[in-house]
Amino acid sequence: MRICVVTVAGYVHGIGGMQDHTVDLIRGLVAAGHEVEAITARHPEGAKRAEFAGARWHFVDAPSARQRLPMRHPAWHRTSAIRFGELHARRPFDLVHSESTSALGLLHRGWHKRVPIAVKYHGNYVTFVRTAIGRILAGENAVREAKGIAWNTGAHFLTRGNWYRFRVCEAMVPSRAQLHDTVRSGLLRPSRVHVVPNGIDGDAFSPGDQEEARTQLGLGRGIVFIWLGRIYAGKGLDVAIRALARMDGGASLLVVGDGEGRASHEELAARAGLGERVRFAGSQPRERIPLYLRSADAFVFPTLLPEAAPLAPLQAMACGVPVLASRIGAVPELVGNPDRNGLLFEPGDVDDLARNMVRLAADKQLRTRIGWAGRERVLTEYSTGRMIEGTIAVYELARARFGFSA
Repeated sequence: MRICVVTVAGYVHGIGGMQDHTVDLIRGLVAAGHEVEAITARHPEGAKRAEFAGARWHFVDAPSARQRLPMRHPAWHRTSAIRFGELHARRPFDLVHSESTSALGLLHRGWHKRVPIAVKYHGNYVTFVRTAIGRILAGENAVREAKGIAWNTGAHFLTRGNWYRFRVCEAMVPSRAQLHDTVRSGLLRPSRVHVVPNGIDGDAFSPGDQEEARTQLGLGRGIVFIWLGRIYAGKGLDVAIRALARMDGGASLLVVGDGEGRASHEELAARAGLGERVRFAGSQPRERIPLYLRSADAFVFPTLLPEAAPLAPLQAMACGVPVLASRIGAVPELVGNPDRNGLLFEPGDVDDLARNMVRLAADKQLRTRIGWAGRERVLTEYSTGRMIEGTIAVYELARARFGFSA
C-alpha cells in the first residue's frame, strides 16, 4: 500500500507525543512492507525534503505545531493540500493517514472523494474542554483557557469544520476512554470510530542496568522517583514535589522535561527545603529517555488532566519501571490491573501519593514485581506491532468502504 501521512508535528519539530507516535507509526508501516511519504510543516533549517524512519518527508511553507498551532492556520491547510496534489499526480496514493486533524486542508478541497482518508485522533472536543477546565482548576490563566474554548468551539471546530468534516473518514482513537468522549461529542459517526492503542517500541524502551544508568547521569544512591513531561499546571509535578517533602531524606525526584512552569516548580522545591533531592534535568532527546527511566526506582505520573492516552507511563512500564499514576482519564485503562501492573492514587491527593511512594520505596520486591508485570502488559497490549496491525486493519476498512463513503 502506498500511504501519505499528513502531520503538523514532524520529527524535526521537537519532542512530543504526536511526534513520537508518528515516527513509530511510519517505521512500523515501512517494516510491514508499505511505502510511506509524509507531509509536514516548515523545517527549522529550511529543508524541503528529507529521508527519515524509512520514509520521504516533505516540508511545506507553514508554521509547525511548535510555532502557531497550524491546524488552525490557513497556510497549513493550503500548502499541505497543494503538496499532496503534486505528489499524488506523480504517483497516486492508496490512502491518506491524517495525524489528528492535520489533513483538514485535503478535506476542504474534496480529496476524500478521490482517496480514502483515515485519521488518528490524539484528543477530542469533550476531552479538550474537560482538560481546559482542569487547567483552570490547577491554576492556569482562566481568561486564556476560556478564550481557547471559545476559539476552538467557534472558529476552529465549527466554522472551519475541523471535526465534522472527518465524519466521512474512518477514525482511530487510542483508548476506550477517548472512544467514550468521542462518541459523546456527536461530531463523528460512532460506527466509524475504532480503538487502536498507541504502541511502544519494546526494544528501544527496555530494562537496563540501573547502576550503569546512574553512573552515566551522575546520580547517587538511594531511592529515585522520576517524573517525565512538559512542565505546566495540570501535569501534577507540584503534587509529586509536595509528596516527596513528606518522605524522609533518603528519596529524591528526577524531573525530565521543561516548560513554562519550570521556574515556579523549582521555587516550590526550594521553599519545601528539598534542595538537591529534586533535580531538574531539562528536556532530553527521545533516544536518551530510556536511560533516564532505567536510572529510576519508580515513575510518578500525577496528572490532574483527563488525558486520552499518555505515552510516558507506557514508556516507563516498557523499561520495567513501576508506575505510580493518577486514577484519571485513560490512565487506569493503560495500567490495567492495579497493584499488579502499577499503582493508582487519587488525582491531586498529596497524602495518597506520598503513602504509595513510601510503600514502593520500602519494598524492592514490590517494585520488581510491578515493573516486570508492567513491561509484560506493554509487550502484549501496547506494542508497536499491535498498533501497526490495528492501524492497517482500519486502512483496509477505509479502502473497502471508500466507494460508499465518499
